[in-house]
Amino acid sequence: MEARKQALIRPVRVAAYVLSIAVVLMATNCLAMEFSRVPGCFGDVLKLSGDIRDGDFVRFRGYLATERRIVGLNLDSGGGSLYEGFRIAMLAHQKQIATYVSGECDSACAFIFLASRKRYVAPNAKIGVHSISNLHGNEDNGTIRDTIRLARLSAKLRIPPSAIGKMVMTPPGKISYLNKEELASLKVIERNPFDRVARTVAAESKGNSVCGAAPSKSASEEERPMRNATGSKGG
Repeated sequence: MEARKQALIRPVRVAAYVLSIAVVLMATNCLAMEFSRVPGCFGDVLKLSGDIRDGDFVRFRGYLATERRIVGLNLDSGGGSLYEGFRIAMLAHQKQIATYVSGECDSACAFIFLASRKRYVAPNAKIGVHSISNLHGNEDNGTIRDTIRLARLSAKLRIPPSAIGKMVMTPPGKISYLNKEELASLKVIERNPFDRVARTVAAESKGNSVCGAAPSKSASEEERPMRNATGSKGG
């Protein structure tokens, strides 16, 4: 058992070392990442929006170290530092934190989403991937090797081959969006799992409370992964 655990840890450490020299520059607005915490009855949701920058992993880890538990991440980012995004992704995976995308989540943000154990999206959400670039936004022999290593690590995280292949085959200067079939293979659920958190905040702002026993799911709220949609177009 211990040997198996070490076998899983080693590739993560190697990948972290390799990815420390690779930066993905895809966020066109260049907005620093903002962290906003939304309290709920059974834990808090942390919204990550904007460009992923140096130091964001330390900030993210700090939020997880507080007394109140983080139960989910609401992702809204065009990408940024792959090294920081990679470390956030690994910690969120370890902590089994669910992820949700209502708008768009690309590049390093997409890896956070893909690496999570439970994934949710809004009906029109977009998850964009591409291969790794160097500091100049280009591909070279080093970044090609890093892309291959990231692909192998993604396979160990049980990310489906179709999503990995789209990441590997898309040049750094472009974005390919996962289609309905690829999202279905990831067992993505099309709904907002944090609706109750939002209702809690709204109710408490009016002096009411909706907190009580853990909510039971109605038939319409059962967590069904997305189905394959024939004829849908990929990115």
